[in-house]
Amino acid sequence: MIYSITIFYFAKEELNCRFVPVFPEAFEPVRVPFQKGLGQRFQQPPGTGIDLGFFELDDLSKPSPGEDVFPLVISAETCMLPHSSDEHVDDPTQSTSAHMQITQAILEKNGNSFQAKVIRQILWVDGVRYELREIYGIGSSAAAEGFDDSDPGKECVICMTEPKDTAVLPCRHM
Repeated sequence: MIYSITIFYFAKEELNCRFVPVFPEAFEPVRVPFQKGLGQRFQQPPGTGIDLGFFELDDLSKPSPGEDVFPLVISAETCMLPHSSDEHVDDPTQSTSAHMQITQAILEKNGNSFQAKVIRQILWVDGVRYELREIYGIGSSAAAEGFDDSDPGKECVICMTEPKDTAVLPCRHM
């Protein structure tokens, strides 16, 4: 298996869940390999970042309208190695059974630093694209804004009348 993380700045999604930078002259994405396992920290290699000062804050803080270009795209990918020794082992795009988890984010200025805010997450499994979504408002809405029993949309996703106390999770075969 090949495991890698790729960071794109100002990238657009193309066919088959592939991303291309809109400004390749400003930043060429770098694929960084990693080992299988939990609890790993990712650190972008020195010299591979981008100077955000060249961009308007407005361009960093929202996706480009109509073009679906996000300021920050992070792709975590696993690829099965080809079975034949004649195939392209060094090129993960030529391998089979690519699985990816893609995070599309905007960058918000917070004092002297920038903070990533996730806008969309995509899973690519065996050639099928899945977009992750909150289920009936479950997710960060209750935790971030505080729980308000009287707020419509805060009822249980099962019975739809009582306060939420049940989470609905996807089945394991996804």
